[in-house]
Amino acid sequence: MTQPGTAASVPVVLFVEGDILIRSAMAAYIRECGYEVIEAANSDEAISLLSGDSAYIDIVFADLETPGSLDGFGLSRWIREHRSDVRLILAGTLQKAAQIASDLCHEGPHLRKPYEASSLVDWIKRLRAKN
Repeated sequence: MTQPGTAASVPVVLFVEGDILIRSAMAAYIRECGYEVIEAANSDEAISLLSGDSAYIDIVFADLETPGSLDGFGLSRWIREHRSDVRLILAGTLQKAAQIASDLCHEGPHLRKPYEASSLVDWIKRLRAKN
């Protein structure tokens, strides 16, 4: 049996978004595109998932305004420090935020809000191709 997150398995995306409507709709779309999705409502849930027995998470998508004890930037720094094997995609609305994010996520910031679901899936595919 293949372990989640291995080359022969379905890629796993951790989707971190405080808005339940956005999170549910985007997670459903990403699943329809063939990915496994784990949802987190805030940075604390995300860190818990990334700290546990979750070595199989391939990509984290986070909103810059993620609720919790850390915002999207803080979560990105945590991931860089503790889970450097995980790829990261950030989404935000401010140009300055995008510039800061370029230092934190792989290949620079990818998405500016509002974003299209298909654009997110395109970036997930690109990040997976680089592994």
